[in-house]
Amino acid sequence: MYLRLSDGDMDAGGTARPESGSISAQRNLVTAYISAREEFKDYEVIEFADDGYSGTGFSRPQFVRMMEDAKKGKISVILVKDFSRFGRDYLEVGNYLERIFPLLGIRFISVNDCFDSADCRGMTGGMGVALKNILNAMYSRDLSVKIKTALNTRAADGICMVSFAAYGYRKDPADRHRLTVDPEAAEIVRRIFSMAAEGITKTGICRCLNEEHVPTPTEHMRRNGVNRTVFHEKKIKLWTVTTIRDMLKNEVYLGKTIWNKSRRPQAGAKRQVKNDRSQWTVVEGTHEPLVPQEIFDRANARAFTHVPKKNAACGRPGLLIMCPYCGRRMSHGGSGHPNYRCMQAGFSGITECAQSRIRRETLENLILNCTKEIAAMVSAAYKQKKAQRTQKLMLSGEIQALEDEKKRISAGKFRLYEDYRSGACSREKYMQELEKMRERLAEIERMVSEMERLAEEAEEQGEAAGRKEESLADIAALHDFDKAVLSGVIDRVYVYGPDRVEIVWKTDDIFYQEDLPEERKAVNPQEIFQAEEQKKQAEEF
Repeated sequence: MYLRLSDGDMDAGGTARPESGSISAQRNLVTAYISAREEFKDYEVIEFADDGYSGTGFSRPQFVRMMEDAKKGKISVILVKDFSRFGRDYLEVGNYLERIFPLLGIRFISVNDCFDSADCRGMTGGMGVALKNILNAMYSRDLSVKIKTALNTRAADGICMVSFAAYGYRKDPADRHRLTVDPEAAEIVRRIFSMAAEGITKTGICRCLNEEHVPTPTEHMRRNGVNRTVFHEKKIKLWTVTTIRDMLKNEVYLGKTIWNKSRRPQAGAKRQVKNDRSQWTVVEGTHEPLVPQEIFDRANARAFTHVPKKNAACGRPGLLIMCPYCGRRMSHGGSGHPNYRCMQAGFSGITECAQSRIRRETLENLILNCTKEIAAMVSAAYKQKKAQRTQKLMLSGEIQALEDEKKRISAGKFRLYEDYRSGACSREKYMQELEKMRERLAEIERMVSEMERLAEEAEEQGEAAGRKEESLADIAALHDFDKAVLSGVIDRVYVYGPDRVEIVWKTDDIFYQEDLPEERKAVNPQEIFQAEEQKKQAEEF
């Protein structure tokens, strides 16, 4: 049974609950349906319930788990209260009913809709089902508009509806729609604004906080029991320029509640679109301010004095060149800067970050030459393997010889039987010879089957090797540093310093370790570069 309730359905008091009442009602309805039918008497019933998830999307955790079990053959029947509990996207629901469930051999039952796919004889119920699914999608869009209107009304009244309180505040335990001051974090916020107002740069503020090991906002929240998921989270937590920039621009520290800064273009969409400031809902005096307006204005005036520039060419989004000490990207800052360097070195508080620095030309030549060297080695290994696999195709001749022997033995069986019938050989001798022939035929069958498998496998491997050889030839022929091509075989590059560089290959792509000669599996990129430099110097000399 699959049960679902949208997060728009709440108790009258708007309080949170461990399980919604509607989930219990759905469970009772579906359970009663199962109990009333003798055909389900010996079935094992598994429950999947998504409480608080919209039906417009299908990335609900329990729904995903149910479909994984269905693909493994663990489920033969799926029951829901009605189509809207399964999903509100009529195209996607139709796809499941028309294609996915029949392919998996799953029977689908919607109790309130009186729909049972076993009664449809290859059809999904015709226009009735399609219309219900379209109505569910329309209802979902209408419900989305109503919810947005209700939220905008509450926002206009100054009610705080954010999921997580801004750093420096915490949600009031007595009223989760009200913000109260977090003394420890509030002191850091005031200090950041004061430093910015005094003219200290965002980089300087980061350096100061990191050197003093002040917990980052994420660390502070987790220490206080708030478990917030952060995408692309780094192992080493640092105050960054981005964090400081966002804090300095956040008007929540002036005691304002701001709503509708962004929107989703349509119901169920994951992408957020920023709204113009004229569309924001701003209510002042909803909570205690942490920063006076004068300090806020002065901090912003001094922190944002330049016109934002477009991102310089620093290896994005192709090749990942990383600092191994802080785990952040490195940059060369554009054509006018000759060095790759760790951009966090000035404020990370990690002294080793300053070592993560290398000349741009040196690094790019090193990566290019090392990749070409590896490509040449792997290509040679592929040629050797390709030749070996081609030789295996000679098994076809041996297979033919075994098939000829099989025919001779079969003919010999008839001759042996004629000799037995004519009395030329005794029954005992006949049975002995016949058993030998049967054993040899069984052995030939096994040998032919194994050889055919090896020949087929050799042919497939030879074709794959040929395709990879072509890809490697393109890499080996590179003359210039091409990030797009190199990122296809390099996962990331770590720069420990001018004398140590580590290249991590995408081993599940082209560069398989098993394809390298044993003595060349461990390759030092610096050795390759030094050899190239020595060769170049010798040629110049």
